[in-house]
Parts: sequence; structure tokens; C-alpha cells
Amino acid sequence: MKASKYLCLLLAILFSCAEKETKIIWVYPYPLNSELYPNAEAGIFFLTQDNEEIDYSKWKRQSESFEIKGFKFEEGYFYKLKVEYEVDQPFQKFKLKSILQKQKDWIGSIKGAWQNISIPEQPYFPIFIRIQKLSRTLETYGGCFKGITGMGEVGERKIQLAHTYYRLEADKICLGQSPIQEGGFSFVQSTTYYQLTTEGFLEFFDDKENLLARLQPSE
Repeated sequence: MKASKYLCLLLAILFSCAEKETKIIWVYPYPLNSELYPNAEAGIFFLTQDNEEIDYSKWKRQSESFEIKGFKFEEGYFYKLKVEYEVDQPFQKFKLKSILQKQKDWIGSIKGAWQNISIPEQPYFPIFIRIQKLSRTLETYGGCFKGITGMGEVGERKIQLAHTYYRLEADKICLGQSPIQEGGFSFVQSTTYYQLTTEGFLEFFDDKENLLARLQPSE
């Protein structure tokens, strides 16, 4: 009996003395049931990244067994967490030490399909866009071109669009028949701010608050 007690005590000491470390992780705002192009495969799993500063384009898919003990997830927020883990255990089980930042994602307010309308004294090129909330992408359609670009931070007014398309398709037959029109998708590279007007328009602005595009719902 005494030996058994000593053994239990020894095991308790060994487990309590397991080497533990802490690190900073970010948690994606939505459990994902689709592909996050091109950053993560499909699956109903959490996405995380090990970074001091958030990188909207780099996420790691976690498995169904992923857990942060003591953390209550609220959908629609990016979380910056300090977590504890045991060095000799796989990185699937964390313990929450503190929530360092909870950042609201406003992309839900502008998701959906939009079509641009003409702006006085600016060349008009018909454009359709679709903003996907879960995958954080902006798809563009217009003329002979179709493209898709990633989206970074979407705040109450601030918005980040990637400077390059992940995928850009052009219909060569269409290009042979139709000259490239002035205007196009230049707003993608220049947009810094956005707003939803009382009339229901979505407007994009550059860093000097110059209006780049005005869109209306297309559905």
C-alpha cells in the first residue's frame, strides 16, 4: 500500500513538473467549412497562426481535436491569445493564459454581390464584384477578365485588399474582339477605406479619401 502511495506521488510530481512554455497565437473569426483560397484546405476546423502581428494571408488548419482550455470563442472576431502548452505534447492542446486582443471583423456588413455605377468625370467600366465572408476574398468580373484577390483587415471604415490577384483569367477570344477599356480594376490596388451610404451604395476610397468606385447590390 505504501509503495503504491509513493508511486502515485512520484507520478503526480513528474506530471506537474512537465516542461511548459507559452506563445502567441491568432485565431480566425470563423470555423471554416470551405477552402480558404489559397491558404487552407476545406474542413470544419479552426484556423490559427503563430505570429506576434496578424498576417491575414497565412493560416494553419487545426484538426477536430484542437482545443484551447478556458477559451470561449465568439464568431466574428480575430483573437490574439497567449497560450500555454507542454513541450513534449503535440500542438493540439493549449491552455489560455490571457486574451491580448479581440478584434471585430466587419466583413459581414459588405459581403455579397455588387455592381459598380458611373461616377461623374470618371471613365466607366462595368464591373461586378462578390465579397465572400468566410474565405475573405473579393472576386471581380468585367469585360474579358475574371480575378480573385484576398482581403486583409476590414474595420468600420478601413479595408485592405491584396495588391495582386491570386488568380486572374482572361478570355483571349474576347480580348481579340474587344479593346481593353480605360478604368477597370485599378481600385483594387488603391483602396484604403470604404463606406456604406444611406442609399445602400458601397464606396471605395484611396488613402486621401478620393472616391474610387461606387457599387450597388446586384442581387
